Amino acid sequence: MKIKTKIIIALMLLFPVLSGNSLKAQSPYEADWLKELVITSVGLGSAVLTSSLDSQLKPLTVEEINSLDRNSINSFDRWATSNYSMNISHTSDILAVTLGLSPLALLAGKEIQNDFFIVGGMYFETLLFSVFTPTYPKDLVKRIRPFVYNPSAPLDKKFDVDSRRSFFSGHTCVTFSSAVFLATVYGDYYPDSQYKNYVWGGALIVASAVDFLRIEAGAHFPTDVIAGAIVGSAIGWAIPALHRTGSGKSSTSLNVYPGGMSFVYKF
Repeated sequence: MKIKTKIIIALMLLFPVLSGNSLKAQSPYEADWLKELVITSVGLGSAVLTSSLDSQLKPLTVEEINSLDRNSINSFDRWATSNYSMNISHTSDILAVTLGLSPLALLAGKEIQNDFFIVGGMYFETLLFSVFTPTYPKDLVKRIRPFVYNPSAPLDKKFDVDSRRSFFSGHTCVTFSSAVFLATVYGDYYPDSQYKNYVWGGALIVASAVDFLRIEAGAHFPTDVIAGAIVGSAIGWAIPALHRTGSGKSSTSLNVYPGGMSFVYKF
């Protein structure tokens, strides 16, 4: 998907975020104009900046491709240079989209239906950051994808500018942010649910499957997907945390006890 299309979609999806500013979740989330304005402004600002970075990236030359040596890759990542499969890549795309849409299943709960604009806005923000954040390291690091080292991979694919955007995995960032968001929100609404662990387990298993397929397709090195999983998980956890009731309030406390003291700042 082209960067301009992503920005247009982001602007279209901004409506539910701002529409929910006057609504408060019964529990455990709340939203307000200032918080949503700051989060979405930062996210959309990132989208604009990544558009500029994308335009500066140049495709590999014949000389650069011919000079590649898989032995120059660290031993942990090197095995991925033998991989290439468009079928596996397409399968990973399907799984990634499926997991990206999975938070819609939350709407089966009446409590979440009542907080549609808040939860929908939160997920929009999650996608906004998880889609655009990987662009920075991709365009700055310019790490060559593992399939480029594989002699059996098509040459036209190697000349595609996207072959220089291996680190870190955007698929992984989006899938893990979606998985963690889904499980976190479900757990916050239904903390005593007997299915909570199954939701966590199922979501993370599917996200991990996407990681594995991206490596098998030759699209990413193991370190690419590990980094994407870490960043995506952080985004999927952080957005709900920023919207929890009372999360916008800070407090300090000084506790004195025998043998010492502690200072705690909460925000």
